[in-house]
Amino acid sequence: MLKSKKLASKSYFNVNYLSYVLIYLVYSSIFVFLNTYFPVLFFDVLGINRIILAFIQFLAYSVLLLRPVFASITDKYKINGYQRKYYILSSGYALAFIYIFLGFTFNNILIFGVFLFFIYISSTMLDVSTKSLIIDISPNSEIKKRNFFFIFVGEALGKSFPFFLYFFLINDVYSINSWKTLIIYSYLLLVPLLFILPFIKEDNQINTDKIIKTPIKPNISDDLNFPTYSKTTLVLLCVFVFLAFSDSIFSFVFFPFLLNKFGSDNFSLFNFFLIFCFLISITSSSIGSFIIKKTKPKKIIFILMPVIGIIYILFTTVHFTFFTILYFVGWSLGTIINLNITVYIMKFKKGNKSVYFHLVASFRHLSIFIFVPLGTLLSSFIAIEYLIIVGAILLNLSLLPLIFIKL
Repeated sequence: MLKSKKLASKSYFNVNYLSYVLIYLVYSSIFVFLNTYFPVLFFDVLGINRIILAFIQFLAYSVLLLRPVFASITDKYKINGYQRKYYILSSGYALAFIYIFLGFTFNNILIFGVFLFFIYISSTMLDVSTKSLIIDISPNSEIKKRNFFFIFVGEALGKSFPFFLYFFLINDVYSINSWKTLIIYSYLLLVPLLFILPFIKEDNQINTDKIIKTPIKPNISDDLNFPTYSKTTLVLLCVFVFLAFSDSIFSFVFFPFLLNKFGSDNFSLFNFFLIFCFLISITSSSIGSFIIKKTKPKKIIFILMPVIGIIYILFTTVHFTFFTILYFVGWSLGTIINLNITVYIMKFKKGNKSVYFHLVASFRHLSIFIFVPLGTLLSSFIAIEYLIIVGAILLNLSLLPLIFIKL
C-alpha cells in the first residue's frame, strides 16, 4: 500500500514537471514573439502609428495589475472541487486559441489590440494559477525549488524557440509573406501544451496528507500584517522592484533599433546567436545559485546593477561584434540579478504566500505597464539611443530604496 502511494506521488510529480515545462515554453515563446518580433513587424514593415500602439499597450498591460486579484480568486473559489487545476486548464486553452486568432489580425491594429488584451488576461491567469499550484503542493522549500526549476527550463527553451524559427524562416525581414510563415509555424508549439493540460494534477488527486495546502484568506487586506518587518520596508521593497524593471522603457523598441543600426544581415546573424540563449540562462542560473550561497543577494545586486547600466550605455555606441558580446554578458548578469531579486523578496514572506507573492510581483508588472507604452510613445519623438540611456539611469535608481531595506 505504501509502495503504491509512492508510485502515485512520483507519477503525479512527473506529469506536473512536464506540464510546467510546456506551459512556460508556450508562455515565454508567445511573449518573445509579441515583444521582440511584432515590434519589428509593426515599425519596420507595416509602419504602424506608434502613438496608437502605445495606447493599445497601455490598455492591454493594465491586466498585469490584476495579478493579486487573480491570485485571490484562485485562492478563494474552487472549480469542480479543485483549487487551481481548472483555472490552469481554461486559461491555457484560452491563451492558445486567442494567440492563433491574434496571428491573423496583425494588419489591423485595433482588432489586434482587442486580442492582445485577452492574451494578457489568459496568460496572467495561467501564470498566477500555475505558480500558486506549486506553492500549494510543495511541502518544503527543496520541492518548491525543484518545481520552479522546471518553470525556468520551460522559460529558457521558450525564449530560444522563436529565434530558431526566425533564423530559418525569415529570408527577407521586410516581406509580409515571410512574417505570415513565421506566425503560422509558431502555432506548432501549442500542440503539446493542448495535449498535456488535461493531465495536470492537483493535491486532492493523490496522497493529500503529504501536501501542505496554502490557507485561504477572505481578502488581501488580511494578509498585510507584518510582525517582523515594518510596512515601510514593504513600501521600499515595492519601489525597488518597480525601478528594477524600469529598463523596460526601451524593451519593445529594442529589436527595431538593432535592425536599423546593424542592418538585416547582422540582425539575422544576431538572432542565430540568440538560439543558444537558453544555455546562457541555465549556466547563469547555476552560477547565481552558487553565488547566493556565498554572498548576500543585496550585495550581489549592488555590484551587478551598475555593470548592467554601463552595458546599456555601451549598446548605443559599439559596433556589431562588441555589441553581441556585451548583450550576452548583460543577459547572463541579468539572469543572476533577477534570481537574486527573487530570493531577496522571498525573505519578506508573510501571510498568505500566494497573494503576497503576486502582490509584490505586481510592482514589477506596474513598471512594465507604465514604461513599455511610454517607451513606444517616446520613440515617435526621440532617438531610441536616448531611451536606452534613460533606462540605464532608472535601473540604477532602484539602488536608492535598496540602501534603506534591512533584510
